[in-house]
Amino acid sequence: MSRGDTRVDLAAINGRIEGYEIKSSLDNLDRLPRQVGLYGQAMERMTLAVAEEHALAAMEIIPDWWTAWCFSSGPRGGLAIRRLRRGRLNPTPASEGMLALLERDELVSLLAFYGQDRGLRTAPYPVLSGHAASSLSRQQVADGVQRLLKIRIRIEAEFGNTAFGRSAVGAAIIGPTGGVPAGSCAGASVHQPTAQVLLA
Repeated sequence: MSRGDTRVDLAAINGRIEGYEIKSSLDNLDRLPRQVGLYGQAMERMTLAVAEEHALAAMEIIPDWWTAWCFSSGPRGGLAIRRLRRGRLNPTPASEGMLALLERDELVSLLAFYGQDRGLRTAPYPVLSGHAASSLSRQQVADGVQRLLKIRIRIEAEFGNTAFGRSAVGAAIIGPTGGVPAGSCAGASVHQPTAQVLLA
């Protein structure tokens, strides 16, 4: 996130971008205030799972839209988990924060789908991100980021960090209709030398 400044422990993408941060008894909370700020820009929901000894201090740091769970050792050596607070949707996600989750080629694909890429295909990352933030609605950004991240995950699961895998992600074309054009695929298997991927 924020071009690699920090990394959420777990992310789920299913209709919205949700993040999960874990603080065990071996962790401290020194980084949590900064993480709260960064995650608040990009995540539509956030959940904190925190060791019991950190729970009170953590609840003073996280905003009220975060869900919070507390875990501790159970009497028989298991794990006891209880919910401290049910969260809600992030009231103020920022387009700039969501766009920071994308690589440069993914930004180009996002702009191309909405017809906003003219003269920008070779532009540097900050220019692309700024143009996307100013020319697309927050919902368009959210929808596009979700689709592109799903495409990235599926291609990387199949091809890993190979040159083809990276170029296939960059060639992704997103769309709202859910159709898959001939010669392309919505799953992990991509058979074209230059992949054109559409994800529902």
